[in-house]
Amino acid sequence: MGLTAQAADAHIARWQAELGKPYYPHRVHWPSMLFHHAPIQNAVGIIQSGEIRSRRHSEGHRPLDVAAAGVIDSRDRAHEFSRLYFRPRTPTQYHIEGIRRPDECQYGPAAHAPVLVMFALDARSILTMPSTRFSDINMQNGAARDGDDDAFFSTINFAKTYHEGATGGDTSIINHRAAEVLCQSPLVLAEHLKWVICRSEAERETLIHMAGPAAGLIRPKIVTSDDGRVFEKRFAFVEKVYASPEGVTFSLNPRHDRAKLKVRVQVQTDGGVVVFDQIYNHLLARPENGGNWISKVKLKDGLYRVKIQIDDHNAYENLFYVGEVLF
Repeated sequence: MGLTAQAADAHIARWQAELGKPYYPHRVHWPSMLFHHAPIQNAVGIIQSGEIRSRRHSEGHRPLDVAAAGVIDSRDRAHEFSRLYFRPRTPTQYHIEGIRRPDECQYGPAAHAPVLVMFALDARSILTMPSTRFSDINMQNGAARDGDDDAFFSTINFAKTYHEGATGGDTSIINHRAAEVLCQSPLVLAEHLKWVICRSEAERETLIHMAGPAAGLIRPKIVTSDDGRVFEKRFAFVEKVYASPEGVTFSLNPRHDRAKLKVRVQVQTDGGVVVFDQIYNHLLARPENGGNWISKVKLKDGLYRVKIQIDDHNAYENLFYVGEVLF
């Protein structure tokens, strides 16, 4: 059945007004959108296919499965749907986002997305589709309820779903932050996509590079933005990268605990010849005097592939032309 247009418009207007107040005003951007996070490898597949598919329909096509074992297998009610959230930074995202050491992965190293990408989709057009359903909490929870009409939608506790900050001991808030929107699979991006949001310009470059020509079709929608604060950013990632005749300059986002990092920088020619490969075993995310890091290597004019790993996880890859470009 889906929501009526009147109910969808009223929901968006009400919560934009409510969330636009001084406390955590970034939430004002949430009600008009729905969110789907994906490891960058899976995000590439979504962009290339133009679809967000259900767990069942994507079997054998997901490069990386970050679902927590024991959680995802506990209930299959939602496995036939393309699954979205009403908000970013859900409990699931909190536990998987970022480059972590093995003992920092609550559900095991496999349930871990070193580089995470966020798809932001139009809430109104999706909520009003006749086949759309919604849940009050995460569908893997046995207590989850789901429905498909205005009456059920009105029972969802959006004050808790959109809640930000400390819970004051009310653990039900954690469950409500994971309320879902269940769409018929596959969900076609062209009809609903607003933005593909990346944590940094470097990760945006990596996504566009990995997705190839398909990224060109939606390139203006692939952005970096903190307007809605859709990422946790608690762990290290590459912020910016630049190649020049003097070498590769890069900046990193620090871990929340400011721990030192293992960073590997590799430069290859267009023909695949490695001209630089250096591992820094105990690198601060940022130099003590500020600024950026530079891996010094003399690069002749030409095309180069630059790769960066952090703690043995691929964190960046892109092509750079060094030298003058004649137009």
